[in-house]
Amino acid sequence: MPAVETFGAKFLAAFRADRRGGIAILFAVVLMAITLVVGMAVDYARLTHTRTRLAQAADAAALAAGRALLDGRLSDADVKKLADHYFRANLSEGGSFVETPTPIIKINRISGEVTVEAASDVPMTLTRIAGFSTVKVPVLAATLFDDRDIELALALDVTISMQGQGKIGALKTATKNLLDMLLPDQGTGNKVRVGLAPYSSGVNAGPYAEAATGEKRANCTFEREGNNPAGDQAPGRNNYLKTAGDPGVERNADCPNAEVVALSSDKRMLKRAVDRYSIHGSTAGHLGAMWASYLLSPSWSGVFGGQSAPVAYNDRKTVKAMVLMSDGLFNTIGGHNYGDTSRQARESQDLAVEICDRMRAKSIQVYAVGFMLEEISPRSARSAAEKTLRDCAGSSDRYFDAADGEQLGVAFSRIANHINNLRLTR
Repeated sequence: MPAVETFGAKFLAAFRADRRGGIAILFAVVLMAITLVVGMAVDYARLTHTRTRLAQAADAAALAAGRALLDGRLSDADVKKLADHYFRANLSEGGSFVETPTPIIKINRISGEVTVEAASDVPMTLTRIAGFSTVKVPVLAATLFDDRDIELALALDVTISMQGQGKIGALKTATKNLLDMLLPDQGTGNKVRVGLAPYSSGVNAGPYAEAATGEKRANCTFEREGNNPAGDQAPGRNNYLKTAGDPGVERNADCPNAEVVALSSDKRMLKRAVDRYSIHGSTAGHLGAMWASYLLSPSWSGVFGGQSAPVAYNDRKTVKAMVLMSDGLFNTIGGHNYGDTSRQARESQDLAVEICDRMRAKSIQVYAVGFMLEEISPRSARSAAEKTLRDCAGSSDRYFDAADGEQLGVAFSRIANHINNLRLTR
């Protein structure tokens, strides 16, 4: 069988036989072209790697600066210093870098935007043959938080179980830090208002008690009259909230000293209210969720009035959100703790979830935070408490399990970032 002579074999044979040098020149030209292509491929890979690492470092720096800007406690110079640190730290994680550029960091507190620009000159290898000794690789990253108005209602557990292990102190710290993030001292370009709905066996409606109950005799409120206990309809005939001694409510039902605070942008006043929190009673978590929903409901505008009146649902200009935080199982109805396995406990849990479902149906962002739930015993009660909060949140990314005070602070910070919708924009 005759051998098949390849093009390469023919080329080499011709190259050996040629005495004029033409094939040698052609071979040199082809070899140079191949070398240049290989060199360009190598240098392109270097450029791509450099751009990727620069972009990752710039993104990390922009997000860190954006979070610091939301927090509101750092000056512009400190925010820039923080961003520079994150930029350099991320570049160093991948080993040696061709050149560590100095990023240009710009801050706009009015718009809530942070931009990070950087560029690196990457030395070329074989591409130098084509006249390119270095190639500049620029990157740009930016973060922005949503500039829509915000209405946030916090349903906070101030029950007797919050007494141990510094729980109530951790709650105060986490809440005040959240207020600093949403209401920075430098101000915001959007309108931000926060309301408070502390709860235990009941909810102390304070100055809104008479409008909510139709009575002047007490501030403590409990479940609603009528056939729609989970609704947010305005209080009135057959829709008032019950108070101590009403049918189905204990005459001596315990009530927290902490009062409801309607939506407000007065951070100092909100912090003073939180600082005054003390612990009372058992866990009627559905009442906390109920009052948080009222703070956000336009149906209750006539009760809260003025600067505290909630805007309409779905006005496309406002983010409405609620945080339901608890360290225990909801087990209290009518001001009485019936025990974790009682029918009434299940009723409290079901009411809370129904209220949360209704709020989400009206485009309210619902978050739930379980605080040190591992302390609940037996395991079945712990599982029921977690399930109630998870069902209330409606999705895993809006439920937070905080094992200690530090994690509670992290959870509240993440919620603040989520509500502000901090995101990369470039």
